[in-house]
Amino acid sequence: MSKKDDMSIISLLARSKKRISVLKSLEKEDKIPSKISKDIKDNSNHVSKYLKTLKEAELVECLNEDDKRYRFYSITDKGKYYLDKVENEYSDD
Repeated sequence: MSKKDDMSIISLLARSKKRISVLKSLEKEDKIPSKISKDIKDNSNHVSKYLKTLKEAELVECLNEDDKRYRFYSITDKGKYYLDKVENEYSDD
């Protein structure tokens, strides 16, 4: 991965604490969007958008893509790597 791609993903996460929260929610176990929504205290429409963006960046994956109503999502190794990187190197805290 190029440095430009690397910084693009870091920027994607750093711009949205909610995307980071979704990744954190998936760190412990695979979940459906409604459970993620409860974990991060945001509505399910927003969570679906966060998941779509994170999936496009290959930070999460859908484990049962064919199931339209009860999809489980999982954080990828790439997602774990960038979550750790953003939390440790680029957090505002």
